[in-house]
Amino acid sequence: MLSLPDTVRPVVHDVVLDHFKAIVPGASIDLYESMKTLSWKILLGIFISTPETDKEALESATIESLQEDLLRGQFSLMPVSINLRLWQSPRSKGLEARKKLQSLLAARVRSGTERCPFATNTSEEQDDVASHMLLFTSSLAVKALASLLTAVMLNLYIFRENRESQEDGSLASRIITNRHEEERDWMLRGILLETERLSPPVVGIMRRATQDIILKSPAVTAPPATLVPQNWDLWLYFVGAARDPLVFAETAESFSSNRYCGGNTAEVEEGLAFGIGNKSCLGRDLIREIIMTAMKTCLGTFNSKENNTPSEAKPALSIHADVREIPRGVQGWLGWQSQVKAEEWAKHMKQLPTQRPLQPLKVEIQHDL
Repeated sequence: MLSLPDTVRPVVHDVVLDHFKAIVPGASIDLYESMKTLSWKILLGIFISTPETDKEALESATIESLQEDLLRGQFSLMPVSINLRLWQSPRSKGLEARKKLQSLLAARVRSGTERCPFATNTSEEQDDVASHMLLFTSSLAVKALASLLTAVMLNLYIFRENRESQEDGSLASRIITNRHEEERDWMLRGILLETERLSPPVVGIMRRATQDIILKSPAVTAPPATLVPQNWDLWLYFVGAARDPLVFAETAESFSSNRYCGGNTAEVEEGLAFGIGNKSCLGRDLIREIIMTAMKTCLGTFNSKENNTPSEAKPALSIHADVREIPRGVQGWLGWQSQVKAEEWAKHMKQLPTQRPLQPLKVEIQHDL
């Protein structure tokens, strides 16, 4: 993992802490919507600033609104820019939003008031910094982070290794009772990587073949090979690829908190949540650090020293839900149920632009923050 500026973790910790403090203990919330709100706060806090005045809050709201317009324009089924003054096509609104965002963020970079961890004093690079700020605070980035946070929190607090008994402890309780910080981090990283593998925010991506490609098939009943001609478009399905039993054995569809925690972790392939190779997502290390910091904050172990957590300690935050009330399609997304049919997944999950439960997923929040 690349080293990140020291300013990132404290910002994430403070934002996460304030977010959950504002929730009344015992309240029932829609977990995804709460994580989306939190994701906006985190990314704007890292790259812009944490709003402390009415003016700053208004500016953050403006950035959020413009980013939503930009995303709608990018995913519009009407890819034509039309501006009739009294009516604008989504594409036109998106292009206009992009110009406004670029101008607003560039002004912040020039004024030196932004908090971007990758900022530079070199004037020649300020426009590039503004472009990166636009990318990292995009509505798509927020929704992707919210999707991963939702899945991670469900795995951390609701998942049980023994699915027949709710009395079996959560992964959160197991981690908090471990008195060694290095081992706790190791366990948290394993949960995050397994969540990425099974529940990537983006289900896939389209690529064009630059040359003829021969795809070999390992299945006995399938054709031995398939030719993909040059210039054909290919749909790379991350969800299916990361559940390939030839790569992840017979437990490919099942969530295993220990998959990336064993002695042979170097031999275990990671998922494709951030792509692969030269085209992999530039934000991978940042997003992983955000989620690791968020989990530690919720568990009350952020900045903890080795051996300072007593065995009887309890998480600072707890999330409760009845697994039986979580739709089968959602459990398939998480890897809690295997052999979930495509129609069940489609019935219970929204997959574009990022994956999330289709209906509100209510959980109860308890905390002592």
